[in-house]
Amino acid sequence: MTQYISDSEDTVQYSYTDLLFGNRNEFSLEHRFFNSVSLFSALAACFASITNIALHLDIKLTLFTLFSTVILSGFYFLSRKRKVYKLLVTPFIIYSLIILSTVWFFNAGSEGPVVFVYLVGLVIFVIITEGRNRVIVISFFLLNLILLFVLERKFPNLVTPYESDTIKFYDVAITFLFSFVLIYFVVSILVRSYREEKSFSNLQKDELVFQKKQITDSIQYAKSLQNGLLPDLKMIKRILPNHFLFYKPKDIVSGDFYWIKKVNDVTLIAAADCTGHGVAGAFMSVLGISLLNEIVRRKEIKKANQALEVLRYDLKESLNQTEGDYSNNSGMDIALCVIDYKKKIIEYAGANTPLYLIRDNKLIEYKPTRNPIGITPIEIPFQNNEIEFEPGDVFYLFSDGFTDQFGGDDGKKYRSRRFKHLLLEIHNKPLEIQKDLLDLNLKTWMGRKHEQVDDIMVFGFKP
Repeated sequence: MTQYISDSEDTVQYSYTDLLFGNRNEFSLEHRFFNSVSLFSALAACFASITNIALHLDIKLTLFTLFSTVILSGFYFLSRKRKVYKLLVTPFIIYSLIILSTVWFFNAGSEGPVVFVYLVGLVIFVIITEGRNRVIVISFFLLNLILLFVLERKFPNLVTPYESDTIKFYDVAITFLFSFVLIYFVVSILVRSYREEKSFSNLQKDELVFQKKQITDSIQYAKSLQNGLLPDLKMIKRILPNHFLFYKPKDIVSGDFYWIKKVNDVTLIAAADCTGHGVAGAFMSVLGISLLNEIVRRKEIKKANQALEVLRYDLKESLNQTEGDYSNNSGMDIALCVIDYKKKIIEYAGANTPLYLIRDNKLIEYKPTRNPIGITPIEIPFQNNEIEFEPGDVFYLFSDGFTDQFGGDDGKKYRSRRFKHLLLEIHNKPLEIQKDLLDLNLKTWMGRKHEQVDDIMVFGFKP
């Protein structure tokens, strides 16, 4: 019951604050604070007028403070109702200094209560300004105060003294108390607004953390599905004993995928790089793996290039890609090898992805067809390459993630030339050692300055 009452009181209190100074949906924290400053300044001028009348001070001073009440109320109206804020800050500060300077001479100068009001003004000016403007305002404020002291000292007749010590006591005491109360309310509103903003920021942070966790959990689950579609490493080892797979997704899921199947007496190996990376690339990789499985299972494919032609047709049909409409140009680059152990021949066909063969310490590059798997303005038939493999031959399939990685002292791309030299240096090593050397070289190249920019995959094998 007590908690309920407390919550109700807080709700009423905050609704009054929103009513006077605006809520966060309409006004920024700085704008709301300016609303409060302009309102309290108008109230201070009104209170000063009442005090002047009660103490029978100079009629001109009373009229001036009444006039200032109207002007400061105008600032509040424009800021609160018209929702103008930044344009009013400078005029508000200038007029406030004019008020204080005028009251200084009418209200006993340095012996009067204006000194306290100047301190309040300094606090307020510091809060409502920022950056370079704050430095200018503080400097101008101090110069104004110094000028008043100098004028009072050189021209004492300009200052209107108190008629009696009693009036002085009451005026100073009342002004001091009101200034203290004003500072208290201004600071309390500022603190409350800050706490509101902090609470709101914490709430947003919690929501973002929760949403991020949900998204991450979903992507982690997607990763398990993608891993389920990718060939099992033990199965790859059984089909192709002499191989290594260096597979390094940029994100949780990958747009690069590897694929291997044994059909009768031939082994099919593919390495593909789908459009994009992360979730978008992963969707394409799932489609690519599914289509390759379907091609092998249902269709009589005798050549590597025929498999790519069917893959291109099936992918365009699956994505509803039509000629002349290139808005949906998703696809993939892929290298496909068909190993015939009886004939000792490897067939290779590539869509924008080459095949490297190292034989007798020389690297031979088999060029791909410059067409993707997917829609393209000019379709070029995929070329088939037949390679008679020999003992000691090492073949490499890869995506462009390694060669496109930024690093080194100059932050440049790794490039294919450097990649070729690296493979020539390590090709005589055992295949698992080659994988470790690729990983080490990549980490050294990236260093601490550079992040991975794309999915990376290198598949090396000996037939």
